[in-house]
Parts: sequence; C-alpha cells; structure tokens
Amino acid sequence: VDAEKKGRNDLTFEGRKISGSAFRHAPDRGVSLHHGTVLVDTDLQALQKYLTPDKRKLQAKGISSVGARVMNLRESFAELCHARLCEAFVAEFREVEGAQGVEVESLDEGSDIASAPEFRAMRAELQSSEWRLGRTPDFSHQLETRIDGVGVLDVRLEVVGGKIQEAVVFSDALFPDVIDEVMVALQGSDYGRHGIRKSLEPLRDRFTQDGPRLLLDSLTDWLASNVDD
Repeated sequence: VDAEKKGRNDLTFEGRKISGSAFRHAPDRGVSLHHGTVLVDTDLQALQKYLTPDKRKLQAKGISSVGARVMNLRESFAELCHARLCEAFVAEFREVEGAQGVEVESLDEGSDIASAPEFRAMRAELQSSEWRLGRTPDFSHQLETRIDGVGVLDVRLEVVGGKIQEAVVFSDALFPDVIDEVMVALQGSDYGRHGIRKSLEPLRDRFTQDGPRLLLDSLTDWLASNVDD
C-alpha cells in the first residue's frame, strides 16, 4: 500500500483517507498513549452518519473539523483482511526496528501490564464521565423534525462541559405549556440519551391528558434517539 502521511495524524491512499490516530505523551505520569485506525472493510455508511450528521447540525466551537474523503483498503486490495494487515504491521516493525527475533506479545485483561495499579488508575480515569464529558468543548446542537400528529420541532441545545446549559425549542404544536416545561427541565441536565430521559421523565406526571402526553413522549423519544451518551 503506497500510503502517504497527511498532517499530524492521517494516512491517505490515492488522495483518500485510510487511517487516523491520536496520541498523548505524559512524562509526568510515566505513560505514552496511542491509538490508531485503519479502514479495511468498514461500514462507510455508518461512518458517514457519525462524522457528518446532516439534520443534527452538530457544530463544535473552537475546533476546526474538516470532512475528509475516506476509503476502505479492500476497494483496491480485495485480498486484504485484518489478519494480513496485522502480519504486515509486525513485519514492517521488525524491519524498521531491527527486531526480527522479537515475539509478538498479546495483551488482554489478564496481562500483567493491565493488572498494574498505574495502568488501572489511568484506565479508570479515561473511562470516567468527568474525563469524557467534563472536558468536552462547548458546542451547539440543533435538531429538526416533523412528527405526524404532533407538529414541527426545532431544538437548540447549548452544551458546556457535558451539561445542557440552555435549551430552546421552537414548535407549532398545540400545547405550548409542554414546550415551556421541557425547556426548563433540560437546563442543567447531562447531555446524552440517559440525561435527557431522566430530566424529562418527571414531566409525565404533570401532563396526563392525551394531547400533551403524546407531545411530551414523542419529543422525548425523538430527542433521546438523536444524541449520544
């Protein structure tokens, strides 16, 4: 594969992106972290959904994100598979580093390194909601839809540190009191499916009639299904 390095993190083949990576060197913690991806036979339709959501209009503030054309390597190398790619990586590493006699070590949950206190502490930190969401850049999320029998919904969320700081909902629905209560309930809630459902669930006790309840349930289900935890 005659790949080219592009920028700090990417590899391209014939002008299309096939790989991306991220890394962090933390000498004060005694660790260097790295992970990377290679597109071999990925579901590109699903990938496009997550990278360029059309109606959800996820707009990051302060982060430049430019969509790149991507491809699976199997488009040009039909015989390539995960196992053959791994073999190629091992061979190249041994060649470059002069490590022909070094055995490949497989790491899993039972490996000594994964059981070390330092490793476990770092892993717990990276898995925590505070690390994953507390450092999330501020962003706005706009969602639009039309639900038959309910109306048009246009939701604008301002998110800071993983929490919804402000929620504005525009709608032509017949029950504006439901919309007003939803906006109040969403403020301060955790951004994500679980947080949104948790904040809106108590409103079901307040809106028991068929029309308002249908609006509330429809809005809740639609909104929760269009954000990620």
